[in-house]
Amino acid sequence: MHKRPRIQKPIIKDSIFEKVDDNEAFKPNCASENARLLYKYNEFEVELWIDKHYHSRRIHGDDYGKREGIEEQEVQELIVFSFKYLVDIFLRFPKFKFINFFENGKIPTKDRVILKQTKEDGTLNVVVEIHFLETSKYEVTVVTAMQVDDFNVGDGQYVLSITEENAILRRSVNKDLRELYRIKL
Repeated sequence: MHKRPRIQKPIIKDSIFEKVDDNEAFKPNCASENARLLYKYNEFEVELWIDKHYHSRRIHGDDYGKREGIEEQEVQELIVFSFKYLVDIFLRFPKFKFINFFENGKIPTKDRVILKQTKEDGTLNVVVEIHFLETSKYEVTVVTAMQVDDFNVGDGQYVLSITEENAILRRSVNKDLRELYRIKL
């Protein structure tokens, strides 16, 4: 079997090439030293909902009075900021399952994730349930929220803690929060 002869390209000075717009320039990416962006995928939709339980706790409070520090804007900001890290960890750490699916003939799962962010006036804890609706479409529902430092975490539940330096995924095992994954911010 013969090898195909290598095609010799003539050497041409860069000056004869027309300058192209930066969007069309070839530049390094993760896979190549000479690549050009062809398409940026933006068709990923995430709907954010609130459960009536959260709404009632925010507006009316509970047996201990009105819950402070769980305003919709703060809760929304924590969810939006955290979502990319949840997906990132999901792709890197396959044992982490946080998306609920509706499958024919099966009881829907009700897995929940607690998002935590420590602030000057306490720790914001937001319990969310995330469901797959259809390809590239997800629904995030805020089940409840509390600003306390000693939030009760159920056995088997995942907790994503956001600090100034890290996003840390933990899981409660026999009432012990065990670190599973850490991402530097």
